[in-house]
Amino acid sequence: MKPAGASRAALWCLALGALVQGNGIAAGAQPCSFPFQAPDIPWDAAAQLISGVSSTVYADPFTAEQKDAWTLYSRGVNTDWRRLKSQYLDRIGAWRSRTLNNFSTGKAGFYPFSGPDVANLLAFFPEEGQYIMIGLERVGCVPVSAADYTPAYFTDLRRSVRSIVALGFFRTVEMQRDFSGDGEGAVQGVLPALLLFLSRAGYSVVEVTPVGISRQGAVVPNLEQAKRETRGVAIQFKDARHGVRTLTYFSLNLQNSALERKPGTLRYLQGLTSADTLVKAASYLMHYRNFSTVRSAILSQSRIVVEDDSGIPFHFFDAATWDVHLYGTYTKPIALFKNSAQDDLREAFSSRPDVQPLEFGIGYRFRAHESNLILAFRRPGLLPAALRGK
Repeated sequence: MKPAGASRAALWCLALGALVQGNGIAAGAQPCSFPFQAPDIPWDAAAQLISGVSSTVYADPFTAEQKDAWTLYSRGVNTDWRRLKSQYLDRIGAWRSRTLNNFSTGKAGFYPFSGPDVANLLAFFPEEGQYIMIGLERVGCVPVSAADYTPAYFTDLRRSVRSIVALGFFRTVEMQRDFSGDGEGAVQGVLPALLLFLSRAGYSVVEVTPVGISRQGAVVPNLEQAKRETRGVAIQFKDARHGVRTLTYFSLNLQNSALERKPGTLRYLQGLTSADTLVKAASYLMHYRNFSTVRSAILSQSRIVVEDDSGIPFHFFDAATWDVHLYGTYTKPIALFKNSAQDDLREAFSSRPDVQPLEFGIGYRFRAHESNLILAFRRPGLLPAALRGK
């Protein structure tokens, strides 16, 4: 793709290159590279534009065609957001209020295998001081100037979030296509989607900064030509209640062999102590030995784990270490993951008298009456009062 205004400043970009399963940017795409340019408007204005909340910042430079395209896009995203909230996020919030109300937060909300799904992370853990997300998809970029927001861009931007609106999760194969930067609209990377969800959730975006994980395991600015094991982005956002908080997204392959080549990144992951972890629609990767490293890190560092059956297998939650609560129903995985069935989990759901109902859908069986949720608290002393005696 050759974006409109290519003779002007290049698109502002943060992270470089897709990881695994088709390295590099799709043919014809404008690459994200360093040094980079910030957009010519404040970050919060860019987030509101991308989220369909407000286009006043570009009221003058937008053409009539762009204004019409943005208005149509805004109406569509309004509908999408209402659907996502009513079908998933509000119901998750109600469950969280009953189950984890007044439960102290950890040092961070951690969401591996997340893609850009910050909406669900905030729904499950709205009070964390910081959030850390990890996905294969590159960070990408947002347009620099008004002319780069073509009608095709808005069309592709809405398309890029359609699966989470309909199903509550991002499909990996769709993310590989939608965030690749290939095509006329060319949404590059997950940054636009992250900003969209933060803005729609009512937060103001303060700053967006490229970061990386050093060989020493520290998160540091990702400067031009700096050698970083893992690249990512830090988004500072705020609201009146919490003040400024930080969401950090890293583009990272969590397979054992990939982490072995990044000792600093592994050191960073192993240092995420007292984290509150969310895992959903994770392709059952941690059922296999080649993802045992991240599985072990979660089990050794997390205070609580909220997951569906596609996360860490049930038998890894040893009763001496974890107090496990079950919600919903479990029969078997969808056909695509039929080899990841858990007989012990099925037995627990069918035999335990304390299994609670689940009023929302989550994971690949996204209908509420088919979904399951596993809530595990590290012993001792972490169990909220609302769950004692159940």
